Amino acid sequence: MTFYYPAKLYKKPEGGYRVEYFDLDQCFGDGATEDEALADARANAIDWIQLELADTNDLPEVTHKDDVNLTPEERFVEMMIIMPREGWDE
Repeated sequence: MTFYYPAKLYKKPEGGYRVEYFDLDQCFGDGATEDEALADARANAIDWIQLELADTNDLPEVTHKDDVNLTPEERFVEMMIIMPREGWDE
């Protein structure tokens, strides 16, 4: 199962990068590089989605790119979240 959720990527003032999802409440990723922040955000989204599906079996609607307002320092990213198959080791 694959999900696509939009997020914003930006450089943190104290250094490093952060990815914040618009639709996954309190779900984000941090890293020293953009790639590390994106990987962390993807791993955290997998956990978030698994918990939400187990709890409510309902996921939030996806925000459309046209409805997103970003600052000049932020970049829009469409995150592809590939869920692990049950019984597979991650």
